[in-house]
Amino acid sequence: MPWEKSLPLYLLREPASALVKEIERQPGMSHRPLTERLIQAYKDQHKRSTKPDDEGTPPGKTLVEAWENSLPSVIDALHELGLDDVEVFIEFGLPHTDGDVDILLAGVHPGSGMPSYVLIELKQQRKATVHPERSVAVDLGYSKWKLHPVRQVQKYCHYMVQYKAVLNGKPDSTAGAVLLHNAHDDDVRGLFELPASNHGRLYTADRLAAFRRFLGARLAPRSGAEAAQALVDSADRPLPKITDVNQPLHGGSAHLFELLDDQELAHQDVHEAVQRVRNGGTKEVIIVRGGPGSGKSAIALELRRTLAAAGLDVRHASGAKALTKTLREGHIQQAPPRMKGKFDREATKRFTYFNQLKKLPSDSCDVVICDEAHRIRRHSIDQYTPREERENPRPQADEIIEAARVPVFLLDDWQSLRPGEVGTAEYLAERARALGLKHTLIDLGGMFRAQGSAYYRDWVLRLLSVGIRTPQAWVPDGRMQVELAETPQEMEDFLSMRRFEGASTRIVAGFCWPWSKPDDNGELIPDVTLGEWRKPWNVKPGFAVEGAPDAEFWATDPRGSHQVGCVYTSQTFEFDWVGVILGPDLLWREGQFVTNRTATFDPELKPKGIAQADIERCIRNAYHVLLTRGIMGVVVHSTDEETRDALRGHLITSVQHPLPSSMRKIVQH
Repeated sequence: MPWEKSLPLYLLREPASALVKEIERQPGMSHRPLTERLIQAYKDQHKRSTKPDDEGTPPGKTLVEAWENSLPSVIDALHELGLDDVEVFIEFGLPHTDGDVDILLAGVHPGSGMPSYVLIELKQQRKATVHPERSVAVDLGYSKWKLHPVRQVQKYCHYMVQYKAVLNGKPDSTAGAVLLHNAHDDDVRGLFELPASNHGRLYTADRLAAFRRFLGARLAPRSGAEAAQALVDSADRPLPKITDVNQPLHGGSAHLFELLDDQELAHQDVHEAVQRVRNGGTKEVIIVRGGPGSGKSAIALELRRTLAAAGLDVRHASGAKALTKTLREGHIQQAPPRMKGKFDREATKRFTYFNQLKKLPSDSCDVVICDEAHRIRRHSIDQYTPREERENPRPQADEIIEAARVPVFLLDDWQSLRPGEVGTAEYLAERARALGLKHTLIDLGGMFRAQGSAYYRDWVLRLLSVGIRTPQAWVPDGRMQVELAETPQEMEDFLSMRRFEGASTRIVAGFCWPWSKPDDNGELIPDVTLGEWRKPWNVKPGFAVEGAPDAEFWATDPRGSHQVGCVYTSQTFEFDWVGVILGPDLLWREGQFVTNRTATFDPELKPKGIAQADIERCIRNAYHVLLTRGIMGVVVHSTDEETRDALRGHLITSVQHPLPSSMRKIVQH
């Protein structure tokens, strides 16, 4: 994958010498001068309106306390060691995510003379305990178990080496540390059981001298300005997509997806649950919940890789045909000469569907990884189900749980698309309890899409009034780009330019037009018609059209950019830029979106007996999916004039500089 330049985000960058005086307390000030600077910088980065009096969202109490009480320990250590010329980054943003390194030091290695970087995580806690059954789950006084801080900084180092060009292939250029300056060894004894490495060690109040020796071993008393600027100027490797899972690994990496924070906690929890069960324990259920871009599919595919590498029988299951067929095809493409049949059979076994798991004997595999588990249905009844099973069907979730010793469910509570889909975290926890099984729920907090804009993800939920939320104006946050197209042609022109620049793009729409099979000449019918602008849907399942990808591969085949995709073919996948057509099933009225069930062409929502609440949920969730497919940006167009007025005046700005007609054919082809 190519490297790309992106704007690094951090609150402050200064040589240590410039910060020494700023950590001194001043009479009459509630905080140190450095803390006051950081509070203001944070507010400036987190303004959520364009009003002149918007002072920005203030940082949380825990963050301010870390700046006030923990930062001075690091600055003092640098000063005492004569490392005043080392460059200090505070809250350095990890590429593509909303995660930050508390402190990143840039300097010169005293031995090699090469650029050297030290990542430091600051913790305020005086006490900490490790979960008795989960080696990397730690109680740091929060309301939930968190990833062990040493593993956290180790993964941050690995992530930077994998995604920063200046560090790629140079793991020795980074080192990591956790500083619990308030804690004594005896009060955090359990934390030392996790093996330390150059990428992560633990230091307490009893080990401040060792912390200083660590800094002195990694940084020379020389200017770090050149190393710091090299990091700022460094290109980033784009995050891998689901479709990259079978591509060659980059830069000597041992794996494709580098898991962070809650992702790594979930990954390790599954491995340890498997080990407990194999050692004679009872079946355990793991539930992982996260919003769009939180890395659920990355966890699923990394689990499948690492568990299979450990010799376990592991199945990846989904309710989405496009995802399953894409993963199967990727595996088959790796087949050596004359081995395609064997790889085809392996792919069918490894990547399956929820409703196929009922055919497996009880506990017949070690792990079933249910990706997109929000699409689990009430039951697995189909046209071939015997009458006796139809009369008293088992819950589909129970069939899945029975099939594996450790069933794993990864889901988003706001992505179910059909009335019969029931896969929420609450429902699956209820099924585990009903079966008398232990379950673990892990909530993912990170954001690995939309340029790491968790704000955008929350804005979409607010825009659609999903859950108890009120729409709010979009304010550019320096990460995700949000645009309004006044016409569908303007949207297409804008996306054509992005594709001409090398970006992946797709147009998607609400299911508000018929979906025809190809005509008698084998051509796609332009069902999506808005005035003079006409486009076909992606190829209907079961049909083949020359020059267009099959339905299951619309999201991954470049030719898919010439058709409009629906939610069923785009869910799970992501594109650099996505254009979203809001159809007449979603209209802005009296300050918020309302749904219009008469406008939908989705056959799953057409039967008269479907409750209005289910219609509401499915329509809003469908647009929630469509609006969160973009990595870099989204362009929105509504078929309704009143809705466009509302979007234009209240929410987002219009696309600037539409493509001249003279350039349209050149760029589109």
